[in-house]
Amino acid sequence: MKNSCSLPVFNISNFKDYNNCVVNFESNFYVRKFKDHLKENCFLEEAHGHDFYLILLITKGAGNHYIDSQKYEVKPGAMFIVLPGQIHKWELSKDTDGYVLFFTKEYFLLDFNTERLSKLPFFKATFGQPYIQLNSEQELQIEYTFEKINLEYLEHGLNYHEMIRMYLSEMFIMLMRVYSEKNTLKSVQNYELMQLNKFESLIEANYASHKSVSFYAEKLNISLKQLNHLCKKMIDKKPLEMITERIILEAKRLIIHSDLSILAISESLNFNDSSYFSRIFKKHCSQTPDQFRNSYSYFTFENNLKKI
Repeated sequence: MKNSCSLPVFNISNFKDYNNCVVNFESNFYVRKFKDHLKENCFLEEAHGHDFYLILLITKGAGNHYIDSQKYEVKPGAMFIVLPGQIHKWELSKDTDGYVLFFTKEYFLLDFNTERLSKLPFFKATFGQPYIQLNSEQELQIEYTFEKINLEYLEHGLNYHEMIRMYLSEMFIMLMRVYSEKNTLKSVQNYELMQLNKFESLIEANYASHKSVSFYAEKLNISLKQLNHLCKKMIDKKPLEMITERIILEAKRLIIHSDLSILAISESLNFNDSSYFSRIFKKHCSQTPDQFRNSYSYFTFENNLKKI
């Protein structure tokens, strides 16, 4: 378990499998019925992050799932995709059940090239959505795929990890169809999606140190006009919005989940003027950083617990 922003950041080896044994970290994969997963890993009740991808299907129960300060309703058919680095927490009814699986990027790419994963819009932090509500038919299809993956994992047959990766790919195609029905990426050309993915990857690697759109256009070897056109066509946003949104997301994580001062957070994001950082934050969140910290419910609750 690693620590970041004063919160636990788990890896797969922190979890227990069906035999109540620590998962073999080298496999980089984990799947389990959600009710059993919660029972055997009760430390998950508090806000935490992880260094792997998490996919959760809810088949029963109710509650709320908080992902990077956004609240999502937990109910049958709810599907969540949580990315490495995202902070999440849930409040669930006792009867909540479904399926949960973890996998690392390296695990999936053993049988598929990088492009296969980069084409999936729900695995992109900037324009992806961590929540998809499935209809009853879609839920049954995804649940059946989970069951096939779970069975392979339990039986450990010949080349079972290869079979699991095939089922994962099958699930991702089904999810991409659902996602495309609800979003504007349905008719996107592969080249444009790849360019947008490259732009987001560059943002992820450089958002704190490079805030100029021209830096990213140069790295992509395209003009500012082309980059603006790309972002507008694909997700109806300006490049600067995407950069700023990533900065604000990181600021929120640090404000909620760390004891750093607002000045220290501003400096960690390479703002020379903390008052300018506060103005940018307020423009996007309608609150100052201090107001955001004080108003965020479970942050306040957790800090109160520490004082008891």
